Amino acid sequence: MAPSDSSSERTPSPLQRVEVRQVWAHNFDSEAKLIESLLPKFRYVAVDTEFPGTVYRPAGPAYKLEPAERYRLLRCNVDALHPVQLGLTLFDAGCVLPGGHGGATRYVWQFNFSDFDVRRHRHVVESVAALRSRGVDLDRTRQYGVAAAAVFGPRLRKWTRAGLGRAGVVTSHGGYDLAYLVKMMFGTGFRMSGSAAEFNAVVKSVLHRRRVFDIGEMARLCPHEHLHRGLDSIAGQLNAARFAADAARQAGYDSLRTCYTFMKLREIYFDDDGKLAGVDGILAEVTAF
Repeated sequence: MAPSDSSSERTPSPLQRVEVRQVWAHNFDSEAKLIESLLPKFRYVAVDTEFPGTVYRPAGPAYKLEPAERYRLLRCNVDALHPVQLGLTLFDAGCVLPGGHGGATRYVWQFNFSDFDVRRHRHVVESVAALRSRGVDLDRTRQYGVAAAAVFGPRLRKWTRAGLGRAGVVTSHGGYDLAYLVKMMFGTGFRMSGSAAEFNAVVKSVLHRRRVFDIGEMARLCPHEHLHRGLDSIAGQLNAARFAADAARQAGYDSLRTCYTFMKLREIYFDDDGKLAGVDGILAEVTAF
């Protein structure tokens, strides 16, 4: 059944159910076609990536790093590692999500990738343990997941051409989210750009110059008060996490919280297009640890 939608609805209430639609190799094509059918109406997208930690770390305090060194660490980590999951939430300017069952249920997507093998690939032990504690079954994703580079990447390129995130792409992990999206779109053998400026140019090109918003940077630049960084903290301070979801704290769930947190920030601090334009593409801090 095709999802229905009502433009009169706004941010779902705590009692409204949000279904995290799990995407595996066997249902990838049908879910991808469903997403494609929704792109003309739902012009924003919030994304969240889950990956097995950051194996390259700064030798000293992260706040002392120069921007070039921050980017170098991001580049080394993304080149060395594989994404585990991608959460994707489509929404419109009123924070309405696609849904079905007469509007009683709203949909977000979680793509489970097969590329990462915990037995062979580099990772941070603590990060893998955290993923497992939130219910990520790494053996199942390896066996039944979607191939991130070979299968998902080409479809993602198609979606961006068809209008994915036409009104804005919202991230929670900043540069890491964008870097893994780019890596998947370019496929096997891709290496990150040598500098942050080159990376930003690549992002603008593959996203067709979409507006890009980073939750952490928006919070840092709020004009009236300082919000603590990190999606958990920002969402909590803004009361942006009150909803019912049928899945654990994984990528799909976090993409939904990213969506709601962005809408709260927009409503409270960036309430006209001029203010919002001021935080479009602000990526200076996206390599922070």
